[in-house]
Formats: sequence, C-alpha cells, structure tokens
Amino acid sequence: MMRFLRYSLEKGRRIRAMLMVEGKLVQQPVTVLALTDEQATLMVGQRKKPLTLPVADILSCDYARGDNGED
Repeated sequence: MMRFLRYSLEKGRRIRAMLMVEGKLVQQPVTVLALTDEQATLMVGQRKKPLTLPVADILSCDYARGDNGED
C-alpha cells in the first residue's frame, strides 16, 4: 500500500483508495500531497480542502482507472 501512496506523491497522479473517514468506509480517487510513516495528507475526490488521515485509516490502494503505473 505504501508503494501506491509514494507513487501518487512522487508522480502527482491519482490513485483509488478505500478510506475510513469519520467512521464510514469510502472509496475515492485521491492524490497524495504529503506522506509520513504515521499519516498522509490527501486531496480526496473533488474536495477543495486536503484531508489528513492516519495511514491506518487507508485500508487499500490501487491504480486509478486508466492508469497502469507506467510512464
């Protein structure tokens, strides 16, 4: 999972993520803006404000539709 988060951060590309946000499970396209071992700052969907979540609340990641990880 950290591989996908680093991919989004380094390449500025969106990934698909399953997140636990305010106690609800959501699947959204996200772009990683900042990443540490404990937390990630994400631009979720079309929100205007970034969201900072503990990495433990990011349950799964994958390439976004149409992206296979190749440049």
